[in-house]
This record gives sequence, C-alpha cells and structure tokens, in this order.
Amino acid sequence: MKKKDNGKLGRLKSQMKDMSQDYEDMIKAREQSKKQLEARFNDVYSKIEENKQFTIAEGARVMQTLTAFQEKFEGKLQVAEAAIQKDLDVEKNVLAGYVVDINKKLDVLDKTLATEKQERIRQAEESLAPIKKDLEGVVGVIKGRTEDGIREREGGPDREGGGDFKKACGGGGEPCAAD
Repeated sequence: MKKKDNGKLGRLKSQMKDMSQDYEDMIKAREQSKKQLEARFNDVYSKIEENKQFTIAEGARVMQTLTAFQEKFEGKLQVAEAAIQKDLDVEKNVLAGYVVDINKKLDVLDKTLATEKQERIRQAEESLAPIKKDLEGVVGVIKGRTEDGIREREGGPDREGGGDFKKACGGGGEPCAAD
C-alpha cells in the first residue's frame, strides 16, 4: 500500500508543482496587469493634471485680457466723459452769456417802454389839455343852461333863455367852442 500511496503522492506532488507554476504565472500576470493599470492610471491622471493646469492658465489669461479690456474701456470712458463734460461746460457758459445778454436787452426794453409810456402820457395830456379846457367850459355852459331851463319853467328871471350860454359864447350867434 505504500506504493499506491506513493503513486498518489507523486501525482499530488506533480499537480502541486503544476499548480505552483500556474500560481506563479497568475501572480506574474496579476502583477503585470496591475502595472499596466497603474501606468494607464498615471497616464490618465497626468492628462487630467495637464488639463487642470491648462484650464488654470487659460482662466488667468482670460482674466488678464478682461482686466486689460476693462482698464482700456474705463480709460476711454473717462476720456469721453471728460470731453462731454467740457462740451457741456462750454455750452452752459455760452447759454449763460445769452441769458445775460437777453436780460440786458430786456432791461433796456423795460426802460424804453417806461420812457415811451411817460412820453405818450405827457403828449396825451398836452394834446388833451385844450380840449379838456373847452370841454369844461361846455359842461359849465350846459350846466348853466340846465339851470336856466329849470328857472324858466319855474318862471324865473332870465326869460330869454340861454343867458349863460350866450354870455359864454359871446352872445351874437357866432360859433362857439362849446358848440
């Protein structure tokens, strides 16, 4: 039985040797696969890192471009604003000059109108003074006639009629200023 046992044991040893070789081949394959995966991981990781660095660099470049554009734009905006403000100030001064000139002209016109008004009032008074004097005479005569008429109706002294009127106009039928 020992031979039988030895034969089984020999086969077992042979199988163990084969298994040991297979196990070593598997370990080598596993290690090789692990190295390949690690190489792929490192390659992908380095690509990700490169992409990250590129993105950071591009972001910085874009920020620099935007900052430069903003500074340039703000500079141009300040220049344009200063030019517009200068133009507005010039226009404001011109308009202020017009207002001063117009106010001076208005003052001259006001003074001229006041003078003209006083002159016309004086001329009207001078022109109307003789007429007013004659009119006062006529009013006096009419008043007198009215009083004479009242006396005549009542039977008063001046029966001829028109006594004061004839006296005011000279009495003899000549045209009178009161007519």
